Amino acid sequence: MNTQQIIESGKMIESFKPSPVGIGVLKLDANENLFLDIEFMKNILVQVAEETDPRLYPQVEEEELSQLIADLNQVNPSQVVVSAGGDQIIELLYSLLERGSSVAAVTPTFSMYPRTATQRGLVFREATLEPDFSLNIDKTLEVAEGSSILVVCNPNNPTGNQFPYDDILKLVEGFNGIVLVDEAYQEYAEYSLVNKIEQYENLIILRTFSKAYGAAGLRLGYLITNQKLASTLREKYMTPFPIPNIVLNAGCRLIKQQEQVQKVVADTKLERRWLTEQLNNIKGVKAYPSDANFVLFNIEKPYKVVYEMLKNNGVLVRMIGRVLDKENYLRVTVAPRPILKRFIDTLEEALR
Repeated sequence: MNTQQIIESGKMIESFKPSPVGIGVLKLDANENLFLDIEFMKNILVQVAEETDPRLYPQVEEEELSQLIADLNQVNPSQVVVSAGGDQIIELLYSLLERGSSVAAVTPTFSMYPRTATQRGLVFREATLEPDFSLNIDKTLEVAEGSSILVVCNPNNPTGNQFPYDDILKLVEGFNGIVLVDEAYQEYAEYSLVNKIEQYENLIILRTFSKAYGAAGLRLGYLITNQKLASTLREKYMTPFPIPNIVLNAGCRLIKQQEQVQKVVADTKLERRWLTEQLNNIKGVKAYPSDANFVLFNIEKPYKVVYEMLKNNGVLVRMIGRVLDKENYLRVTVAPRPILKRFIDTLEEALR
């Protein structure tokens, strides 16, 4: 591929650029954790900076973090593969496939799944949800037949709902290839499939430190699967030292703060309920139940117009647009009450 072809192919891939955040701007567009106190997070970084020698490549930090993750999830550390964010897991799994191979996903889904498939020259098949955002098991398996990987975000992004436990198991049992269950928002949800890892050899679970642990800027994630597959991915496909030692040390410290993390998760759930109720009390707005740290909502006015009005008043939300057969969706991060009150007031003004 020559330079011009590379440039042209890049135009096909929607770029993601973080929104610039100024003083007083509410950043509610990326599902970041605003409940963890910034001073708490800064203290973590100060502590790991003092104990980390940046002159050295990572030594035992990855093994220590893998053990802590394993203990938390009641698995063997050999079943854990630590990564530079959840996105690296997507890259890792897609790299197993040859160009032209197909990946299936329950859609709508996290944008990195179709984006990375396009970058890798893979065919991306979409098994769309039902109008009520539920899974159609038979349709999903039919669409996915012949694909190498089936992706299910659970809870789903951007719809926010967690699918019934038995429905996910039916997909894992009925699909011949790898089933990647993206549990990025698991801490906010009702259950995890991690206890089924030993039972299903084709099951991989993706997790991240970007949400409940408030470490989106550190880019730290992991997967859990059976020992054989984890070993193959780690030893044959992962690059050496993909994660800085200071980030690994921060992950170790954060995972030890379970009392603080669980408190923050509980606070998020309470504010999520309040936010959903407030949105549904606004005329022309329909908010959907969520098992994540965000809420998807539909508005009667054109979503781009409302988005710009919110932005001009210092409130950033995520433009979603069309979901299935309906337009005008926006998504907002759940945040502490004072922030959400300002968001609600600004939204009401934008909808007048």
